[in-house]
Amino acid sequence: MMKHLPECFLVLSIFPSLFVTGEVVPIRVNGLVNESILLSPSVDSSHSVQQVYWTFQTYIMAAYINNELKIIEDKFEGRLEILDNGRSLRIGELRLEDSGLYAGTITFTDKSKDQKTYNLTVYDYVPVPTIRIAEMKKDGEWCNVTLNCSTSTNTSALSYIWKYKQGSYSTMLHNNTGDTIQISLQPESWDMEIMCIVHNPVDRKNVSVQKICRDYGESDRKAIKDLTCWIKLYIYLPILMFLSLSLPLLCLLNRRKPE
Repeated sequence: MMKHLPECFLVLSIFPSLFVTGEVVPIRVNGLVNESILLSPSVDSSHSVQQVYWTFQTYIMAAYINNELKIIEDKFEGRLEILDNGRSLRIGELRLEDSGLYAGTITFTDKSKDQKTYNLTVYDYVPVPTIRIAEMKKDGEWCNVTLNCSTSTNTSALSYIWKYKQGSYSTMLHNNTGDTIQISLQPESWDMEIMCIVHNPVDRKNVSVQKICRDYGESDRKAIKDLTCWIKLYIYLPILMFLSLSLPLLCLLNRRKPE
């Protein structure tokens, strides 16, 4: 809730330009959740700062008067810090709802002013992505693969970059084409590493897969064949051993039969 201080009403009548209008082009600023951002309306050090007023959206959120910071909007309590003798404002512990338009107006002791507006967008951390093979078909020497890169949260703020790396060589496959790509590889590229980079303006994560087109089917068939051979060996070997032992015994019995 906003704190109603006498200075607020005074500022509304004396400094109507504090509020952002369509005529001002804000400076775009990006922030990360739980991190901080620094807004600096002026770097002029030739004159001392008399007072500073900060607005968020359409209301005054803080004032710096007589070297004292007064926080007017409760949601910024404990998160604002004045730096550079009043010329800069640090907003800490950023939240997604802090996104919006800010304006800082500085009045110097010589009565000159400096004002800047900012369009702050606060982003969340990018979740760790995963890659799955949506489809894979082999046509002769070509391996046609569809890969999907996904995160636990799917937002429009996320962008995707696909790269591949083979040995020391690395290059971009697709840029900002979305979370799914289709590629066709020949045998010399079947062992390459494919990387998906998920990012927003302030954070990024990546994940990679390798050797997705290796002919695992052939190795599986060989393993099954080997297993079949062992099974046959375990079944037939005892039978052969039994027959080899039984044959002499039968011969001996036949000799002892009375004529």
